Amino acid sequence: MNACLIAHNNTQSAITDQYRAIRNNIRFSSSSEELSTLVVTSSSEGEGKSTVAVNLAISFAQHGGRVLLVDANIRNPNLNHVFNLKLWPGLTDGLANHIDILETIHQSNIENLSVIPGGSSLPNAADLLDSWAMKTFLELARNRYDIIIFDCSSVLESPETIALARRCSGAIVVVKSEKTQQKKVLEAKRLLELANVNIVGAVLNKKKK
Repeated sequence: MNACLIAHNNTQSAITDQYRAIRNNIRFSSSSEELSTLVVTSSSEGEGKSTVAVNLAISFAQHGGRVLLVDANIRNPNLNHVFNLKLWPGLTDGLANHIDILETIHQSNIENLSVIPGGSSLPNAADLLDSWAMKTFLELARNRYDIIIFDCSSVLESPETIALARRCSGAIVVVKSEKTQQKKVLEAKRLLELANVNIVGAVLNKKKK
């Protein structure tokens, strides 16, 4: 059983309820702009971004929405392992080679949830997240899905994450309480705000005792 899929494997757990609460907070916080594209990131690596992105996507799917989960951590893609998918064709292949979005989408075994893996390792792949192809991809995805969630690299180590977040409706910052230094979190927040990214909120990812 994949521990990253707790919202699917254990729908009655307290952690699953917390993801439902986060989902509802996002839904209810929408004002003039609908939050249809979300980036999940952190200040540093190892904060649990993928776990949050995956379970948040599952929670939205369980609510009945058409959800697309995209592995935008192109330096260290992980979602192919979580969902037991081939790494390619994935996001980088679609953006670099202008492959039809339908050819990069993989249907998961969870109802309403589709996944795009990271894709092939390509030169200058980071630049693809801030390209015209990404703009086109977002337009196509918005027409097919109710919400698109990007599992991204950390802000301080991967500047391309900020470029992608600028194109999206909002960003969620994951903070691992026993690890993250406050200075790093504040710097990540400053960089996101400097780029006019809409920070929807933060998720405190506490370690079980």
